[in-house]
Amino acid sequence: AGHSKPMLAEVAMLLKLGQPPLCPNIIKLHQWIENESSFVLIMEYPQPCSTLNKYIMYSDDINEGKARWLIHQLVQAVKHCVDRGVFHGDIHTSNILVTDYGLELKLIDFGCARPICSEGLLSCEYRGAKLYTPPEVMMHTKFHAEPAYVWAIGIVLFEILHGYLPFKDEDKILLGYLKAKQSLSS
Repeated sequence: AGHSKPMLAEVAMLLKLGQPPLCPNIIKLHQWIENESSFVLIMEYPQPCSTLNKYIMYSDDINEGKARWLIHQLVQAVKHCVDRGVFHGDIHTSNILVTDYGLELKLIDFGCARPICSEGLLSCEYRGAKLYTPPEVMMHTKFHAEPAYVWAIGIVLFEILHGYLPFKDEDKILLGYLKAKQSLSS
């Protein structure tokens, strides 16, 4: 059938990530169904859960211990992606699910994902959320997957701890201008 290349690419990346040993912090593709008019992905859905974005918005207090636990799980998901040669390409708090009990994290939405070449270099256009985009990606057409992952994890950590993004727009990212509360322990 004539389905979109991005949908087929997402399935291919999820299949790579779904090979044993599995990572509990990456959403699982159970099955896909295709016919002439549609392509359906049947995914794991941890319940009850919300996006990390909503969890941050509605939580009264996310202490450093909870932040550490969430980031630990995100790093495990990213490590699994790197080990499998997959660049997620769109890590942000709306693409992360968190269970209501136990704060178990799942990285979701591999629609921007693509393979990492043997040198770790990606030369395609970065398609992720703009305010999570590393400055080197904004300035160059080629970038390395691992530093881009580190940047995205840092932005997510900042957002967990402060409740807002560190940069207001792309220009502030390029200038390195961020505004942060001094409310963390030393």
